[in-house]
Amino acid sequence: MSENPMFLRQRLRDRLKKAREAAELTQQEVADTFGWSPSKVIRIENGKIGVSVTDTMALASRYSIAAEEQQELVDLARAARQPSWYAPYKEVMTPALEAYIAYEESATIVRNYERNVVPGLLQTEEYARALLQSLQEDDNADTTGTSQRHLELRVDLRMKRQKALESQDAQFFFILDEAVLRRVVGSETVMRQQHETLLRLSGLPNVTILYVPFTAGPYPLFRSPYQLFQFGPSDDDLVAYLESPSGEALLSERASLGDRKEPADYLDAFWAVEKRLARPITREVLFGPED
Repeated sequence: MSENPMFLRQRLRDRLKKAREAAELTQQEVADTFGWSPSKVIRIENGKIGVSVTDTMALASRYSIAAEEQQELVDLARAARQPSWYAPYKEVMTPALEAYIAYEESATIVRNYERNVVPGLLQTEEYARALLQSLQEDDNADTTGTSQRHLELRVDLRMKRQKALESQDAQFFFILDEAVLRRVVGSETVMRQQHETLLRLSGLPNVTILYVPFTAGPYPLFRSPYQLFQFGPSDDDLVAYLESPSGEALLSERASLGDRKEPADYLDAFWAVEKRLARPITREVLFGPED
């Protein structure tokens, strides 16, 4: 994983929890040692609150961790408290989007299915601005002042996210419903530029872009866009990000939600569509046959 503060915090709390268990101490015993409320240790270990450098030093000492490892944990605590590159965009980000970006830039495999619009990582600036402006107008008729500033922040954030595609340590797979390619966003000129960009990006060695033609009919989970994140060999988790009119949701394979579909269900659907129905995008698909 990359050195994203969110994952550094996760790594720190995981190591502290394992150290407590190795020391055969309960959360209550640790809280009693420092005069903390019982919930503080629980919240540190489940990620509800961050861990200060001072608290990290105290916990490491209480768990009798070796001096060299104590220093590693202190360095990790310091790094985890540094602001992320997307901190300047906080006012236009939901907590789910913040987590999404952290997963996006830290995953080794990213899979993205879209049925309506070009995925954010593949959008041109013109396409992104036209799309986000349309969505913003649906929510707020005021397009001046704060709303206009928020629009530009969202566009800029989306463009900066695309640096993730430059990572040679990650693979990106995109499946687009044909509606994505045919729906005009902005203007015909904007769409032509967007289609040219899709062709260019599809030529990158770590990027695969496929589409499902209208003639394929209904297919697994075709009604809902979703993204899947897989991480390195040391992390067996699979995370799904879902979008709907009612909001966003992040699902982890490690945290099953009963009858709700799990990330592995979305992975099975993606594979089925990729192997049986999806086709490569080509210049002819996007622009029609040459004269």
